[in-house]
Amino acid sequence: MTTALQLYSLQAIDLALDEIDLQKTKAEQELETGVTSDRLVSALEAETESLEKVRSQHREEQVDSETQKERSAELDRLLYSGEGESPRDLESLEREAANARNLSQNRETKLLELSLQAEEHRNKCDQFKKQLADLKSRWESRSTQLAESISGLSIERKSLAAQRTTLASTFEPMAVQKYEVLRKVKSGTAVAKVFRGLCQGCQMSLPTHQQQQVRGGRQAVHCSSCGRMLCLG
Repeated sequence: MTTALQLYSLQAIDLALDEIDLQKTKAEQELETGVTSDRLVSALEAETESLEKVRSQHREEQVDSETQKERSAELDRLLYSGEGESPRDLESLEREAANARNLSQNRETKLLELSLQAEEHRNKCDQFKKQLADLKSRWESRSTQLAESISGLSIERKSLAAQRTTLASTFEPMAVQKYEVLRKVKSGTAVAKVFRGLCQGCQMSLPTHQQQQVRGGRQAVHCSSCGRMLCLG
């Protein structure tokens, strides 16, 4: 006769196999999903695009600034050359030269602002690139760890499965079949130990006669509350 205590030993192996399968599935899913870098990639692309826009504006502003400088220099040369303009012409030229200097200074200020913006965007791009590189490095390490874990779990499972097959072969086939059906119904726990009058599967108190039957060990006893097979703890 196959006893509940014997089936409890089989259950211990089955629970270990369940845990291995759970860990292996989680590791495989994580390995398949990979690292999530979409947010960083999008942020880097946005900053790179902004940097290129600022650089383009800077190039255009640089050309205009050089033109304005040349114009301002030419007006200053005419203003201070003393080439005999009338007072009215000199006054007009002075206003034009002053306006040209102001425009040139404004261009320089704009160039400085664009340079600062470009530097800010470059710094952010560098930060995102570093974060992506770090993320890639960590994932390479993690993926290696996951692969090794999956391999180790597979080896461990194969060994436990062989032990289970050997152990189950020593029990009555009908008893094993009933055990397996009950295990599916009871979320993996078909056999529960009795400790201090309590079924350890549902933590309910057992009637005195059931406790005595479990101690006798001469017949199959099922918990009156949860239906699990009982053995002495």
